Amino acid sequence: MIEELEEFANNPNREIAALVCQNTSGLLTYSAPYIRIIYVLSGKISLYLDNKKSIYKEGSLILANKWTKIDYQELSDETVIIGFYFKPEYFDDSLLSQIIEEPMLYRFFVESIEKDSEQISHFCIYQFTILEDTHFYALLLLKQVVKMCYFNNKVTKAAFILLIVELSHHSEEYLILKDSNISSSVLIKEILSYIENNIRTASLEELSTKFYFHPNYLSSLIKHQTGLSYSTWLTTYRIKHAKDYLTQTNLSIQEILGKIGYSDKTYFFKLFKTQVGMTPGEYRKQNKIIF
Repeated sequence: MIEELEEFANNPNREIAALVCQNTSGLLTYSAPYIRIIYVLSGKISLYLDNKKSIYKEGSLILANKWTKIDYQELSDETVIIGFYFKPEYFDDSLLSQIIEEPMLYRFFVESIEKDSEQISHFCIYQFTILEDTHFYALLLLKQVVKMCYFNNKVTKAAFILLIVELSHHSEEYLILKDSNISSSVLIKEILSYIENNIRTASLEELSTKFYFHPNYLSSLIKHQTGLSYSTWLTTYRIKHAKDYLTQTNLSIQEILGKIGYSDKTYFFKLFKTQVGMTPGEYRKQNKIIF
């Protein structure tokens, strides 16, 4: 395993690795500067997570960042472990955009690849049964990684996304342990990204429900990170989108209102003129891109 990880580390073309371990004696250390997914395919293990011991059986899945210390020992002859390793560059903007609707895990991955993030252990532990789809998706990811000779490709990432979405959708049922560390800087990036992708309908109440925080706390968090109140930040972002629609499309102003979340045309005109210094029509005439 050590040789395989050294080869992985020294090959700049490889961003993901998969290892299958069985019939090992003694304590095995998963010490590597990567995001890791450890899946117990069969059998039972004694797991030391940041030096805390627990027993996990087949169907257990451990997701951990590079600061989490993981050691385990096989407790039966039939024990088989799959380990996935991910370099930070694996998580490009294209991949992250596909899991942004899974807030907890999106936050985990963004924080794990932040260069300036604190050196704090982050992990999630799930306990599934081997009859769950998670078992199938873990095997599918393993198959694709091996099939593609460990190199990054679209099919491998598709298999990874299927696994992550499955974990997210069943967190309430199967998530049995999680660290309690939350990075406010990463959280606010996630919240603002969600607003940007849901600009037409986003509201403070909706955000508080989705991210499990009181509206007042979210509002103060946004102001602390951006220097603007929630309503001011949202208005500024909506006006920016309106300006883009005015200059880059032939949509009517009423159609633009619908896309950015306004229904009152008079109110929008007044808001736009206050922010931009001219009416939407005047702005379009002066800045329209000719196609």
